[in-house]
Amino acid sequence: MSRKLANWLDSYMEYTVETESSPIFHKWVGISSIVGSLRKKVWLSLGRLRVYPNLYVVLVAEPGVARKTQAISYGIDIVSQIPAIVMSADSITQQALIQDLEAAACDEQMPDGKIFRHSSMSIISKEFESFLGQKGENTKMVVFLTDLYDANDLPTKYRTKNSGNNTIPSVFVNLQAATTPDSLASCLPASAVGGGLTSRILFVWSTTKAKKVTRPELTPEIVALRECLIHDLSVISRIAGPYQFSNECFELWDTWYKAYDESDKGRLCPDPSFNGWYSRKPNTIQKIVQAISAAKSSNMVLEWDSFLKAFELIEEVEKNMGKTFSSIGKSIVAPEVDKIISIIQQHKRINEKQLLQMVWRDVDAIQFDGIMQTIIRGGYAKRGYDKQGVWYISID
Repeated sequence: MSRKLANWLDSYMEYTVETESSPIFHKWVGISSIVGSLRKKVWLSLGRLRVYPNLYVVLVAEPGVARKTQAISYGIDIVSQIPAIVMSADSITQQALIQDLEAAACDEQMPDGKIFRHSSMSIISKEFESFLGQKGENTKMVVFLTDLYDANDLPTKYRTKNSGNNTIPSVFVNLQAATTPDSLASCLPASAVGGGLTSRILFVWSTTKAKKVTRPELTPEIVALRECLIHDLSVISRIAGPYQFSNECFELWDTWYKAYDESDKGRLCPDPSFNGWYSRKPNTIQKIVQAISAAKSSNMVLEWDSFLKAFELIEEVEKNMGKTFSSIGKSIVAPEVDKIISIIQQHKRINEKQLLQMVWRDVDAIQFDGIMQTIIRGGYAKRGYDKQGVWYISID
């Protein structure tokens, strides 16, 4: 079955260009869609290790700003046309998810003729907090999702309250969700940030929509492109077997991996909350590169240009992912500190009176003084004076 598109991801970006959602959101919905179609039939062979392409992608933006839900909807419209992709309910309990994973089990004939039994599922949730549950009540779900990410090869048994024992064969869970900083704070305790589940998630942040589109037209060209995307994603869903490095690609990856320093002080996101994430960055790149390769062809040999594209994609995410946890913290004024930093950075230079007028609903004068001390001593801004009063200047 031949393909109709040169590159599925590039064509998906073309398909969504005349929409309001942030392009970075469309990009990662597209990548997640490819991963969901590959399922556990595909992996990167690393000697005694296998790296499966499943990802946990969470789009983050303030409400109504970057059209994250719309971005997911466009992806669902394509993915839902591929019978091989099993999707979970938007909101589900851990017990129901276990039962759905067990029911999703299927047998696949691999290129070597062997039958492989696996349980692959895509979780697509427009409201991550609805899926994950409220803070204090969702500990088991958080731990369960953390465990599922690792895609254990052996069957796993779970005991559920109503249905006894459930056995999930070789599991593969791909997650795609959307949330806001405040909603994330409602479902993730401060103690959960930095390790466990959050170190396995790609938090994709955006602050603006792409453009204003009064009425996204369903032109004949868009309809035809949609059909091609569905056709080629179906072709991608048939890929099976191990990805291998080309000789040149492995040498270049080996050099990069040995030089990689997860504690590099010059990394794009210095927030210590992402220390765990950076320790997993090479593994995440290995997952992404499988999707990039699959978008172009069904060739199972990885070339270095696919890794270069993976670096580009992940670094675009890194630049802003530190803003994800702006509403999570032990400090009771953590959201206000982040808000004022954002205002100062946006204005570059702002008068204290003007700044107070913008935030007085959130902080009083006493709190404001403490917050500004935190911001100045943290190196985010400096204080200046002139005849017009006190000024705050952003420090990049």
